[in-house]
Amino acid sequence: MKAVDPEKVSLEEMIKQATEFHGHLGPFLVLGIRMGLFALKELNSPGYEGIEALVKTGNTPSLSCLLDGVQISTGCTMGKGNIATEPLGLAEADFSTDEKKVTFKVKDEILNEIKSWRESYSSLEEIAWSISKRSDEELFERL
Repeated sequence: MKAVDPEKVSLEEMIKQATEFHGHLGPFLVLGIRMGLFALKELNSPGYEGIEALVKTGNTPSLSCLLDGVQISTGCTMGKGNIATEPLGLAEADFSTDEKKVTFKVKDEILNEIKSWRESYSSLEEIAWSISKRSDEELFERL
């Protein structure tokens, strides 16, 4: 089992790994990574085992790219059966261990920024890196 310490992990390396796994870099991939790391921190979990994720995006890109980011950061995988998706079209996920559950939602202002990325950014990669540098509190609401 591979443990993740969300305080010590190299976010840049995780983003590079996720980009290789996913096929390209985009803002929802980075948001999934950041959301998963935030969940590990809040749940005091090392990831991979003993944690479950329910991602409410459904399977429609680009929103569903959040799923791959969550898989990379938490170690939850379809093969282990500890990640699932609901087709709700939401940038939101529930994370749980035996002791605790947290739900995070991407803030509306971040979603609006992504929708209108061409107004401020030259590429999706640029907005993805911009998002990677923001605090958890800037990116997510806790529900």
